[in-house]
Amino acid sequence: MNRCIKCGVKIMDKTEVCPLCRCVVEAEETEASKEYYPDIRVKGKKIELIVRIVLFFSIVAGALSVIINVTHPDGTWWSVIVIGGLAYLQLIMLFVIENQHAGYLSKVIIGTACGIAYIVLIDYLYGFTRWSLNYAVPGAMMAIDIMTIVLMFVNIRNWQSYLSLQIFMIVCSGAGILLYLADVVTKPVMSYVVFGFSCMLFLATLIIGGRRASNELKRRFHVM
Repeated sequence: MNRCIKCGVKIMDKTEVCPLCRCVVEAEETEASKEYYPDIRVKGKKIELIVRIVLFFSIVAGALSVIINVTHPDGTWWSVIVIGGLAYLQLIMLFVIENQHAGYLSKVIIGTACGIAYIVLIDYLYGFTRWSLNYAVPGAMMAIDIMTIVLMFVNIRNWQSYLSLQIFMIVCSGAGILLYLADVVTKPVMSYVVFGFSCMLFLATLIIGGRRASNELKRRFHVM
């Protein structure tokens, strides 16, 4: 609540001047206005400002990379890689960091899918030797599995919620084996390792978790 420093009128809205005498108003300290919770709007505005700053510099950096790539050609369109990386950065900033309404699973799925697409793009622009599918993509999936284990220990009271992420990683790692059967992946060792690790992680969580794990699967997928 605000109060006029001249006429003493208490003002309920957030106006900065008194509607009667047009004098500057000041905030009145009351017991009701003493909040002990952090103002999340301030944090949201700071994040939004950072996102806009990053967007501005991304546009400038992307435009400069295209100009340099066109004026000084070297046989490769490396500017596409730069723009793709900047676009992926914007995706992380907007969808993963700023968006508070999306769940962690959707953030991981979209972030992982776009990251894989970016890695494959780099491989494609440099001859598509398939190092991205043979090593980089399975390595990224292994990193996500390890991150899942860490998050389960950090969020130990709600560890069962990560079962959905484990199932998602089994599907993703299994796709690498299917790509090998389709002659897209040429060296499937990493794909088999990641698929086996993802399956073992899910099985261990299911067995050790017991009733809490089975109840989570029932709640989400109506199984068991």
